[in-house]
Amino acid sequence: MEVWRQLPAPNRRWLVLNAVFVTALINVALNWLIALGAVGDRDTVSTWGVPLVEPSVFWDLIGTLFLLPLLTSALTTAAIRRDIRRGALERIPPNPDLSPRLAAPGRWRRGAAFGALAVVALAPGLLILLAALGFPELSKSQFVAWHTGFAVVLGMLVTPPLAVLAMADDPDA
Repeated sequence: MEVWRQLPAPNRRWLVLNAVFVTALINVALNWLIALGAVGDRDTVSTWGVPLVEPSVFWDLIGTLFLLPLLTSALTTAAIRRDIRRGALERIPPNPDLSPRLAAPGRWRRGAAFGALAVVALAPGLLILLAALGFPELSKSQFVAWHTGFAVVLGMLVTPPLAVLAMADDPDA
C-alpha cells in the first residue's frame, strides 16, 4: 500500500482504469480467440498432452504463465512511455528495494523475468490442482472458458506491478 500512496493521482487512475479494467477486457477478447484457435475443430482438449503437437490444459497453463507477462510487459511499457512523453503520467523514482531482475529496464527482459517467476511460483500448485481434480479432458467450451478466465486473472495479477515498474523507466530508453 505504501507504493500506492506514493504514486501521483494520474498514475493511480491509469493503474485502475488501464492495468485492471482495460487489461481484463483485452484479455477476455484476445484469449477467447487464442483458445478457440488452439482447439481448432477438436471437441475436447486433454489435460495432459505432448507440447506443440496437440493442445492440452497443462501446456496451455505453462505457456500462458510465461507468455502473458512477457507480452503484457511489452504492451504496457509502450503505453506508459507514450503517456509519460505526452505528460499524461509522471515518471516515478525507481524502487531500490526490488530485485534488479524484476525491475530490469527493458520491457522484454522484465516481461521474461515476470513470466519465469510466474511459472516457478504458480505452476507447481496449479499442476497439483489439475492432477487432484482428475478429469481427463475438457470440452471445447470448457477449455475456452478455462483459458480465458485464467488469462484474465493472471493479467490482473501481473499488469499492475509491471505498470508501476514501467512508470519508473526512462521513457526514452
